[in-house]
Amino acid sequence: MVPLFERRPDLERAGVIRVWLFDDSATMVDQCLGPSMNDEVVSFITGEVEAELQRRWISKGRAVRYLHDWRSITTYEAHGRERLIEWGKVSKAHTAEAAICLSRSASAFIRIAAVTGVAVLRMLRIPISVVDDLEPLLAPLRSRRAG
Repeated sequence: MVPLFERRPDLERAGVIRVWLFDDSATMVDQCLGPSMNDEVVSFITGEVEAELQRRWISKGRAVRYLHDWRSITTYEAHGRERLIEWGKVSKAHTAEAAICLSRSASAFIRIAAVTGVAVLRMLRIPISVVDDLEPLLAPLRSRRAG
């Protein structure tokens, strides 16, 4: 899978997920590489990535913009989805916005799972959406110096 950006990711679990951080806009972009939203992926996002976001931005009072490229996801573990929803709830106070990109060919099963999770977070007034194309959100980041 082609990386979203030319520069190396700031955080990475080889063969699983890449993460780029953009300090000027407090934006986190992740790119899942495998087909499953499993415990390994969720633990990395809610653990190592969250710790870095806390260190860089959240501890300084900055709200984070989350852009998730989950186009490779074709299956998920229910427990993982619940952990992501809980992470989203805890992150409400420091979320500027969030977008989840699914493949245009994602199964109804994956779309329903994502939309249901997003609906739960929207009920809490968390600004989150499911999109078919991240490019309009990524293009401005490509012209900036990251990290």
